[in-house]
Amino acid sequence: MVKILEVCTESSPAYALVFKRAQILNERYPQQLKIDILCSDGKEVALMRQQGMKVLLTDLHRSLNPWHLMQSMHNLQKALRENDYDVVHLHFGVPSLIGRCLAMVYRKPLWIYQSHGYSLSHNTSALAKFSYLAVERLLKRPVNLALFQSHEDLTIARHYKLLDEQQMIYLGNGIDTDYFKPAPKKNNSDQTIFGMVARFEPIKNHQLLLDAVKHLRLSNPHFKVLLIGQGALATEIAAKIAAHQLEDWIEIRPYSTDMATFYQEIDIGLLTSFGEGLPRALIEPMACAKPVICTDVKGSREAVKDQQTGYIVPLDEAQLLADKMQWLMEHPEQRAEMGLAAREHVLANFSEQLVLERLGSIYLACHEHCQRVVNLETSWVH
Repeated sequence: MVKILEVCTESSPAYALVFKRAQILNERYPQQLKIDILCSDGKEVALMRQQGMKVLLTDLHRSLNPWHLMQSMHNLQKALRENDYDVVHLHFGVPSLIGRCLAMVYRKPLWIYQSHGYSLSHNTSALAKFSYLAVERLLKRPVNLALFQSHEDLTIARHYKLLDEQQMIYLGNGIDTDYFKPAPKKNNSDQTIFGMVARFEPIKNHQLLLDAVKHLRLSNPHFKVLLIGQGALATEIAAKIAAHQLEDWIEIRPYSTDMATFYQEIDIGLLTSFGEGLPRALIEPMACAKPVICTDVKGSREAVKDQQTGYIVPLDEAQLLADKMQWLMEHPEQRAEMGLAAREHVLANFSEQLVLERLGSIYLACHEHCQRVVNLETSWVH
């Protein structure tokens, strides 16, 4: 049996993005795989443990402060030393950074790095881009496998020679389409409900949405925008909503672990980011037969078929975003048709089953590799 540790920074993305598929693969391959999760403590930890998942707790700071990075590296190193894992699967920014640094020294586990989207977007400065690419090239050597959710990120890796071809595998992004599915709305309000699920961080570009709402309330005020997210800018964004007197049109909702219900209650999904990996914040509402509007950026444009499953708008075109929001408000029949097309698009391209098959094959290949190593070591002893 091969022991695999999936490493995330926080419990909320661990629960939303990693837990379900790890649980399914554990049940599907009980003799070959044992997948555990490592993350910081949070309310989702109890939910995962109640359903049989082994969850290791440690602090992995999201900050790039050097002291915090050293603390995070020490914490991950300690967890790996106390638990003998064969494969370490790194998710998100800080785990992938410190994990690949550790991999330069600790070669025993196989190291898998999953790109959830390179941090290169339209608002990335030239110096930041140069520094980021330099670090990525430096950390390429210890990676055994790099998994990609989007074809655009694969293209970036090839263009800038961030990885060798044999290291790269397209994994894609998939969701449970039996959970994220259409359902009758319980709210019969005559308002059109928009929803945006995004961390309150600069890259999510909430300002564009606020500017669009300022325009839209003047031409058609019968709508509501619901925001769900966590992050350092939550207080600042709430203050901006109040300062511009947008409380009647924008509401910040608490973070929820039942996102299907949220998407089923909205009419249209939104995402105004500067850049993405392959965003579930678009795929999930589309699976619930909701059209979406997103910015024309990496990742998002790979998820949406413009004018078929929703609309793709240029960055920083607040008036155009407002126009597309208004058009969908005022054309409910076409909105419903787009929603059905969005559901079909997700079923064909972003089903969880597709990702499970690919990831299961990767993990089973790791199992075979580890078995060969054990057999080789045994032959040396004898």
